[in-house]
Amino acid sequence: MSGEVDWSWKLREAIERIKTQYMHIGRSSGAPFLAIIYPPEAEVAVLKEWQTLSRSLGEEFDFEIIDILPITASVLDDLGINNVLESIRDPMPGSNPESELGSLWIDAIKNEVKAKAYIEGTKKKVIVLENLAALYPATTPHAVMQELWSSDDVILDCPVVLLIPGTLNEPRVYSFLNIAKEFVYRGDVL
Repeated sequence: MSGEVDWSWKLREAIERIKTQYMHIGRSSGAPFLAIIYPPEAEVAVLKEWQTLSRSLGEEFDFEIIDILPITASVLDDLGINNVLESIRDPMPGSNPESELGSLWIDAIKNEVKAKAYIEGTKKKVIVLENLAALYPATTPHAVMQELWSSDDVILDCPVVLLIPGTLNEPRVYSFLNIAKEFVYRGDVL
């Protein structure tokens, strides 16, 4: 089976699950996450097909898209890119600038998910996180899922779809950007 057929099938399967199993996505593992792992080189095609497929569900669903790239860029702008680069090149004793940057990104993403989750509406809401490659090298999708799941101030009562560039190595193990190996123990993985 070619990679294109594989990721295309995953997107169609995800849409079918949203349509037919909305309230059950990820619930067997305790969190409403649906991680879709696809080849990094196919990102543009994946995002385009995802948009087309999600629109095909019609008026019953409200897909709230959260683009990670502008969120991470905004945090970098707030800190000053030169300050970030300097702290990575010459870190203060006992500090871990990449980890600290990752925490800031995750907090900003969590706030955006929280804002989208609490928007009132009559449609079935689905939150979609895309352009997750922007997290590298400071953090990973696993860390985002963990923070969303363990956060006391975010209540996830709708599915959260994560479009993750990488390779699925085992049923619940993937390599983010084909670099960082991660285990997904909460949610469903395609």
